[in-house]
Amino acid sequence: MHLAHGSGTLNLEDKHLEEKFTKKLIEKSTQTQFSLLKKALHILKAGQEMVYSTCSILSCENEEVVQKVLKTEKASIVPIELTGKENLPLLPTTLEGTICIMPTELYEGFFVAKIRKEN
Repeated sequence: MHLAHGSGTLNLEDKHLEEKFTKKLIEKSTQTQFSLLKKALHILKAGQEMVYSTCSILSCENEEVVQKVLKTEKASIVPIELTGKENLPLLPTTLEGTICIMPTELYEGFFVAKIRKEN
């Protein structure tokens, strides 16, 4: 049995990493994330906000999913305001206002975007 792992939680010393974390798994995860985010935005009422977060540091699972959904939905990114954000191990993102945390000995890697559904 293969367990699914987010790229932000992978153990790079795992000898079976290539068997568990494949291109096919990433593609399947990306499709699932797109569908879930799109459904969540359909349920969300106009003017309300939601958080999209993954245990991934890959742009294809994060920024690209959000950008793809924003092209088809009336929604926008709400910049994340977080005191002390400058002290976190941040990775660069291609969507302004989102954050991606680098995996370290203290943090698992993850991505967060705040989205508001427009009226």
